[in-house]
Amino acid sequence: MQLELQCQKCDESFDVDPADLAADPELRCPGCGAKATLDQAEALSGALEDLFAAVAALRRKFTITGELDSEDLPSPHDGGTPVIRKKPASADEDEESEDDAEDEDE
Repeated sequence: MQLELQCQKCDESFDVDPADLAADPELRCPGCGAKATLDQAEALSGALEDLFAAVAALRRKFTITGELDSEDLPSPHDGGTPVIRKKPASADEDEESEDDAEDEDE
């Protein structure tokens, strides 16, 4: 598997093997030398590892094929306003909230 990247600075296209990225998290354009920060490269490598683990868990039931164009990212990753998701309350907290509501009614 290869990731195809295109440099925004010089338009050169180049490929990166995710295994190579995991071993040495550096993304550098071979044309002009533009590079991602170490944090960005490590975040991409970690996200790919998570994706591969999720796909591995599904592959006995499904074959997954995909293509990603960074210009077509879904919201909230498209550069718009980020969506903030609240952590769901645990069952214990829900029960306590209901008990508190009943106490207030009495």
